[in-house]
This record gives sequence, structure tokens and C-alpha cells, in this order.
Amino acid sequence: MPVWGAVISKRQVSDLVAYLRADLPAVPTAEPPPTPTGQGLAVEGAALYTGYGCNNCHGPNGLGGVPNPQSPDKTVPPLSGVVFRGEFNTEQKVIDFIRSGSVIGRAPIVSMPHWGGIIPKEQLRALAAYLKTLK
Repeated sequence: MPVWGAVISKRQVSDLVAYLRADLPAVPTAEPPPTPTGQGLAVEGAALYTGYGCNNCHGPNGLGGVPNPQSPDKTVPPLSGVVFRGEFNTEQKVIDFIRSGSVIGRAPIVSMPHWGGIIPKEQLRALAAYLKTLK
């Protein structure tokens, strides 16, 4: 069975494909807000954190706590605190993890997608700078 079969059903995949092929009209107002520049990497990273949807899983301000029933503590991990800082004690470790993502545990589990090739290098640095500001 394909990997996605453990997460969503064949019916859900078919419905999703039909939706994507529906040729819905463009929504002219569906523009992401501009990412601030010239105010420091952390400010840019804060906007990117929301823009790329990191907050959907890791919570506002990287506090975590979003349910993930198959993970060891049943939540998505925070991006702040002593444990996070101990494991990700360099900018490069943060960037490498964002690039590669993770799959931990057994299905169904919410895993972190890989962002390598999607988020440009400078934006990765900005995200890492923002995460460094979280306590």
C-alpha cells in the first residue's frame, strides 16, 4: 500500500484529486501578505513561520501542544524551551531539520514535511533566527 494510504483513504485521495481538477476560478484577493525585509532576519522569520504554516503544527510562538496521537507525548513538539535548545543548538541543525523533515513513530502520525528545495536558503536562515528568539 502506498505511504499515503496509511494517512488518508483512497476515497479521500479521489475526492482531493477531483477538487484539484475542478478548475475553480482564481481568487484575486488570495495573496499572501508581503514578508517584511530590512528589519532583521528574526522579523522576517516570524512572518515566514506563519506564512509557511509552521504555526499550524507547532503552535503560536512555537509553543507546541498541537495533538499528535501517535507521538511519544501525544503532541507536536515545541520549537522553544530547554529540550529544543539542547537538540538544536546551532542554526545549521535547525536548517537541516527543516530541510529534511521527520517521520517518527507509526502511522497515522503527523510528521514534519521536508522543506528542502521549497524554502530558499535565506528564508531558512530567517526561520532559524526567529526560532532562536523563542524562549
